[in-house]
Order: sequence, then C-alpha cells, then structure tokens
Amino acid sequence: MSDDRDGVDLEAAEERDEVEESDEVEESDEVTESSSGEGGEAANEPKGDRSSRSGFLADLKGFFVSNYATADPRSLGLFRIMLGSLLFFDVLRRFPDLTDFYSNAGVVTNHFALFRPMSSHIFSLYHAFSTPAEVKLLACVHLAVNFGLIIGWRTKWMHLLAAVLITSINSRSVMLENGGWVVLNLLTVWSLFLPLGRRFSVDALRSSWREWRETTVESLNDRAAPGRDRRLVVSLAVTALIAQWVAIYAFNVIHKNGPQWRDGTAVYYFFEQDRMITVLGAWAREWMPLEMLKGMTFGTLIVESLIALLLVVPTWSRHARMIAFMLAFALHAGIDAVVQLGPFSWAMIFVFFIYIPADYWDWVRQRLRRRSAARTLVFDSDDGFSISVCRLLKRLDVLGLVGFVAAPGARRAASDEVLPKGITKELVGETLVVLDEKSEKHWTGSEALVRLCDALVVPRWFARIFALGVFASLLQKLSRRRARLTVGFALTDLRSDAPEDPPAGPTDFQRLNERVRHYVAQALVAVVVVSTGSQVLMENHAIPAQIKPKDRPDWMSAVVIYPRLFQGWSMFAPGPPMEDGRIVVDGRTVDGRRLDPLTGLEPNWEVQPKNGFRMNQLWGDFHRRFGEPRFGGYLHGVRDYLLRHHELYGTPNDRLVSFDMWYLNEIIPVPGREKAPPTRRRLLNYGVVRDPMPFPNAAVPAKERGPRAPGPRAVPPPRAGPAPVGEPPP
Repeated sequence: MSDDRDGVDLEAAEERDEVEESDEVEESDEVTESSSGEGGEAANEPKGDRSSRSGFLADLKGFFVSNYATADPRSLGLFRIMLGSLLFFDVLRRFPDLTDFYSNAGVVTNHFALFRPMSSHIFSLYHAFSTPAEVKLLACVHLAVNFGLIIGWRTKWMHLLAAVLITSINSRSVMLENGGWVVLNLLTVWSLFLPLGRRFSVDALRSSWREWRETTVESLNDRAAPGRDRRLVVSLAVTALIAQWVAIYAFNVIHKNGPQWRDGTAVYYFFEQDRMITVLGAWAREWMPLEMLKGMTFGTLIVESLIALLLVVPTWSRHARMIAFMLAFALHAGIDAVVQLGPFSWAMIFVFFIYIPADYWDWVRQRLRRRSAARTLVFDSDDGFSISVCRLLKRLDVLGLVGFVAAPGARRAASDEVLPKGITKELVGETLVVLDEKSEKHWTGSEALVRLCDALVVPRWFARIFALGVFASLLQKLSRRRARLTVGFALTDLRSDAPEDPPAGPTDFQRLNERVRHYVAQALVAVVVVSTGSQVLMENHAIPAQIKPKDRPDWMSAVVIYPRLFQGWSMFAPGPPMEDGRIVVDGRTVDGRRLDPLTGLEPNWEVQPKNGFRMNQLWGDFHRRFGEPRFGGYLHGVRDYLLRHHELYGTPNDRLVSFDMWYLNEIIPVPGREKAPPTRRRLLNYGVVRDPMPFPNAAVPAKERGPRAPGPRAVPPPRAGPAPVGEPPP
C-alpha cells in the first residue's frame, strides 16, 4: 500500500468523523421547549418574537458551550496520562518517608489520629493500615491504581480509586497538607466527571478490538473502520475547571497586596526560605541582583493576572488558553526549579492539557506526517497471531502511515501480491519483515521493528532500544513460535476469509442509560460547584463580609472537607513569609554521643547549614508545622517516635537516653542586611540533658534576642479536649 493511498483513506476517515461530530453537536444543541396553557402569555406572544428569542438563547447557549464547556477527547486522553503520572510520582516520592509519617511507628499513630483528629470530616483508608509493611503494601496498591489510570485500564474505576486514595494519604497526616496537595485534589476530583478514557487508553483499544474484527488485508488497510473518536465532550466539569483555575490565579493576585509585593522584594524573601529552597535556587540567590528579583516579583503578578484573564476571554478563547498554557508553564516550571512546593506547580500546568483544541491536534498531526516515513508490514495471512499484530499496529498508527501486505500463501495466490525481490513466504514466516514501497528496500528482525517505528510516533533514538540483544532475541522467539501462539490464544478464527459484519449501533436502552448517566454526572458537578463556591466566599479575605455565608448545611462542609477541596487562595500573600524555622533535637545517645535523629548528625543551631543536610518537602513542612501551637497536642507522639528511632532504622547505639527538642526561628532580614542569629523555643524534653549544646544566641541581650525561651521543664501530656477544626493549608 502506498503513501498516497494512505492519505486518501485518512481524508475519508476524517471527513466521516467530521460528519459524526457535526451530528452530535446538532443533537446536543437541541432545545426542549416547555408548553404553556391556552390563553397564557406565551400563547399570545407573536410567533416572530418567540422565534427570535429562541434563536438568541440558542446562540447564547452555543457560544457558552463552545467556549467554556467543550473539550476534545484527545486532549482529555493526554490529560489523563499526565494526571496519572503526577499522582504516581507523588506517591512514589513519599515512599522513603512512609514509616515516619504514615505508620504507627511514625510521629502520629493511627489510633491517636482517629481519637484526636486534626480536622473535621476525616476519611482515610490509610488509617486501616498500621505497621510500616502494611502501609507500604497499601502504597504499592496506590501506585498500581495510578498506573492503571495512566494507561487507561478501567479508566473510570481507576480514576475513582485514585481520588479516594489521594484523599486518604493526605488525610492521614493533615499536618503535612499544603496548597500543592489541595490543588492536586481539586484537579483529580473535578476531572472525575470527564470521560478521560475515550482516547489513548487501553479501554479505547479494547472497545475497538471487540467491535471491529479485521481478517483480510483489505480490511486492515481500510482507515475508515474503526474510525478515531473525535466527538467533542460537552460537560459542566470543563466549566468548573476553568472557573476553579481563574479563582486560584485571581485571588492569589488580589491577596498579594503586602508591602513586599508593592516594593518588589517578595521574590527575595521567597528565595530565603531555606527549608524550601532547592540546590539550584540556593546557587541562584548568591548571584542574582536585587533589581532582577524585583523584576521577577512584578513579572509574577503580571503573568498570574494575564493567565486569569486569558482563561475567560470570550473571543479567540482557544488560542488565548494556549497562550495561558505557555505562560503557566514558564511561571510554574521556574518556581518548581528553585523551591519545593510538592505537586503544586505541575498540577497548575497539567490542567491546560484539557484545553488543547482540535485544530492544534490536526496541526501537530500534519507536521508529524511530514517528518515521518510510510512503512509497509508484510505479514503471513495464514497465521492468526500475525493478523492480531497487524490489528494492533493499525490502532496504534495514529498518523496513518502503516500499510499491510499479505505474503502469498494458502489464502492468497502468488499473483495476488507482487512482493519485491528477496521477500519470500519462508522469510515472512521466520521473522518480521518491513518494506519501504517507494525504494522497495526491506528490513528484517529487530531492524525491521526500528524502521516500523518511523511511521509511528516513536523517536528513532528510543526505537533503537528494540535493536538491543534481549529484544532481538525475544522478537526471534515470537516469530518462530507464531503457530503455537495462534492456537494458545485461540486466534485460529482470524484466518477465515469470511468478512465480518460491522458492529451494531447502540440500542435504545444503551442510549437512555448513557443520557441518564450524563445528567447524573452534571447534577453531581453542580453540587460540588455550589459547595466549593460557598467555600470560596468563606475563605478568601477579598470577599466582602456582607456576602460571606454566615452558616451552611453540614453536607456542604462534608463535600468540601472530606476530599480536601479548600478554596483559600493566598499563597505568599498578603506578603511572603518573613521568617524561617526548623526543629532541632539536642539528644544524648546510650554511648554518650550528641545526636539529632532528624538529621542523623550532631545537633546544629543553623536553620539550614550550607554544606549540611537538605530537607525534602515532607520534612520541610513537618519542621515548620510542628512548631505551630495548633499541633501542640501531638508532641508526645513525636517524643515516642524519637525514643524508638533506633529500632526503626536498626541502629541500637543511637538509642536516646535524654533530649531537648527545640524550635529554631530565624527572621529574614531586609535586602542588604546581614541575617541575625536564630532564636529558639523549647517544644519538649525527655530526661536530663547533661552538657547541653551551647546556643550561640545566649550572649545576645534579651532586647535584641527577642522572646525569651521557656525554661527546661517537660511538656505535660496533652489533656483531652476538642479536636482542631479542619483548616485550609497555608
């Protein structure tokens, strides 16, 4: 099959898809008119007025749907892959710290987290898993679910389980919760109402595999069957996601009204957060001049404002959102490179994959077709396994550049196909054969697989992996055992020449079921919109007090707090943090050494030693949060964790016999001034620490030193009392 014929078939398929798409849009645009009784106002209204009003409403509806409620299924498929990958790596990066933060051997045990919850409306499957081994087992299941979402296997169920599990792991340790996880929760929950499995998924492949059964070379080369799903998705969830991201950007800009944002020094303080800074950020702040930092401060406000505006602009909305996509990527990729904010930056970027319009996909496809080469696979028409491989390749061939030629055999006479010199039935039966019809050059074995990738969306450097020894050996074994595989996988019926009937269309019951499910999903979206909308009014300071809800039903609070869908958008607002801090444990081991178990080193009174340890995001948030009064009731759990630390890591000589636990606080100086030594505040102690580590601030007069540290007395065990109310993370 030549490249020209591929193009004709492809154009026919695209034309058919456009007709289907237009039919669906017409069906979705139907307006049901309500009848009125005789003599009513509507009955007496002139017919022309009614039709003009109906036409205006239809135009308004069409404008709203096309600009704010429509997504391409290819964009949703790509978004699913990116969301699943983000969820997967978010769990993977927590693996080293599962014991410390998510098991009974960590800082807060399950039973204490349940009987003294850190928030109202708490739900977590992780509360049912206690030991480190059990928690790691659940985390492995969590990873498997996220991988299932990436590949689109049982997409809706995997997505629902992924939403439950991300909520569960975040609710297990509320003290670690930050704005990044809240945004990831929002992205996961809102997209739950979208059909993410229609393209680029195992589900789409399985559906096509069942409905269309190609058994001949003619049907394999027919690009119109099965057609690619290009029917636009119309859903209120798309509108909700646009509104959500507009709220995030708009309120963050409005709330950034502190003096540091007005004088341009906000980014300077941003770079001075030692517990958050990355290696690249620590290096960059050493040479970046203040004027450059001021430019970045004002640039951040401008970019965030532009993104919010571009998301809602009513004209050229598709192109405007692509510009917003580029701005968001530049802003958040830069932020993630210099500070640790968890999944925040990437969640803010990935939502824009939903907004990629159809014409952008077509433009990319045309460019890829021009850069790719057409290839023809020569297969054995007497072998069911070979036909199955051809069927799979046809579905993976998104560019329409792979053709199929059947080698002469029992089903096809030698005169039916004229093969280039050197290609025989025996050769096709022994190995993979790929042909370039223009030059009549052919390749065999692993090299044929590499050349076949030229027609697929696979980079040549990656395809070269298939030429390695292990892959070449595996390919040879599969080629030689095709007859056995045909029988083993029950593929003998594919050798039949009888053409298959096209799949029957959906029944009336299936159409009704689909319509009911659609409207139920839209109703659920509306419930979440109302609940989170009330949360927006309650949490954001820019909202006037007169319109803030004084009270709301408990079910609305549950809808927001259970999945952690908080709406207080004031990150680094009204000004950036002006201080930094961490926990220092001045401990004494059983063999008399000084040890801080949180670092594995001797205690150090620097907030962030230049050449010392660097915290990951989990430990950075732990160090900052446990110094807050609202978590004071959980300090005894940290005490027990420190006392059994040597058991967790198999270092008996590190057993602590006494320790003092301090919170170190450091005020960030204004630009141009030297950093003052930190102050400290005792959080708890155990035993009597002999020869305590000298604190460098002890010689500083009290008026310069700041608040006096508490005396060396043990913190009493927490008394029973009301649990802290759920709060949005800062």
